[in-house]
Amino acid sequence: MAGHYDVVVVGAGSAGCVVAARQATAGRSVLLLEAGPDDHGEPPAGVTGPSFHRALQEPGRHWPDLIARRTDLQDPRVYLRGRGLGGSSAVNAMLALRGVPADYDEWGAAFGAAGWSAAEAECWFAAVRLPLRPSAPAERGPLARALLAAGIGGQASLLTRDHAGHRVSAAAAYLPAAREAGLEVRGDALVDRVLLDGRRAAGVRLAGGEEVQAGTVVVCAGAIHSPAVLLRSGVDRPGIGHGLQDHPSFPIAVRYRQPPEFGDGLAVAAYLRGQWREPDDLQVLPVDVADPGDPSVGFVMAALMRVESRGTVRLRSTRPEDQPEVDFALLSDERDMEGMHAAVALAERLLRSAALSRVADVLPYDPTDDGIRRGVGDYVHASSTCRMGAAGDPGAVVDGDGRVHGHDGLWVCDASVLPRVPRANTHLPVMMVAERTSARLSEQLAS
Repeated sequence: MAGHYDVVVVGAGSAGCVVAARQATAGRSVLLLEAGPDDHGEPPAGVTGPSFHRALQEPGRHWPDLIARRTDLQDPRVYLRGRGLGGSSAVNAMLALRGVPADYDEWGAAFGAAGWSAAEAECWFAAVRLPLRPSAPAERGPLARALLAAGIGGQASLLTRDHAGHRVSAAAAYLPAAREAGLEVRGDALVDRVLLDGRRAAGVRLAGGEEVQAGTVVVCAGAIHSPAVLLRSGVDRPGIGHGLQDHPSFPIAVRYRQPPEFGDGLAVAAYLRGQWREPDDLQVLPVDVADPGDPSVGFVMAALMRVESRGTVRLRSTRPEDQPEVDFALLSDERDMEGMHAAVALAERLLRSAALSRVADVLPYDPTDDGIRRGVGDYVHASSTCRMGAAGDPGAVVDGDGRVHGHDGLWVCDASVLPRVPRANTHLPVMMVAERTSARLSEQLAS
């Protein structure tokens, strides 16, 4: 590995693959560092297949010691984050959603992320190089088919896969051509910190002590690990690690009248609104088989897509091998609890409708505040821990382009920079942001 690069990218997830590829194909010397394995363009069958359950079982593909607290009525438990080339895009459910245009208008208007609007986001969504194909009827299980039949706004999901049905992660989409252009990729390379020369980034130090020099460092380690890297590096923005969000989701279990024969479970989603909320604030997502060992039981996820509650990511120690302390504080804002009650009530009404009640019976659950706090989960859409905003905003870590306030040569690009978790799965919005950030970085390096 050479000693100095134009650009070092930390993390080969949805954003890191885009940034590294765009910089390498522009003719710059680029090193992409990934804490997980480098499959050298030949990912294992579990990763290329349709099942995220199988993908997560592949060795080294997630962080087994990363745990997080969801609410104060739950003990901390594992929080799934992708590891290895492609990051979470190599182990997710392949759903590709752009979200609501108003979300992107809000980034600029309400959060002070200069340059952002719905029109700007639309432009950069068009730049994302990723095949999107709708789920096929044969992939839809009984709950998914019934949700479509109910006529309440259910739609077939767009999935990130090729014509043969294979998963296309960010790594599969962007890295082959970039390697040919000279991109250097190094797996099993856990980054400890960014090396700072005063207030300028000068490179990175790996967990084993090895140092790599660079003119520019782009931290793309995700909403959990990017703030940890910045905190270990001594970057002094007070917003680092604050503002953590995810989509809270509550499972309502059902027992089928006849066990399903097939069903991916994430092939259909419905975006809805309560009487008092904005469009697309609520989501109903059928998961046709809750447990492969018991195909008679499925469930519907009632999810809140417009989120107000915010949690934290804090260091447990300065050792990069130690996972940070993560507390999502889901439903800690009363507006979210009110919204979750609306989502659960709406999901139950759908399950008891003529179309769905013919398929399955609703199993008992606790609909009280405490019952929901005990049962609520997440969509593994961690975001907003290094959010964009104006330099004068103490909660903002980066500007609208991804430059860390008060530092030169240091950028952040991943879900951590999103001012608020969008009303969508985060994979596609993060790739959109990465396309824009990489373009802005290229403009700066060329000037």
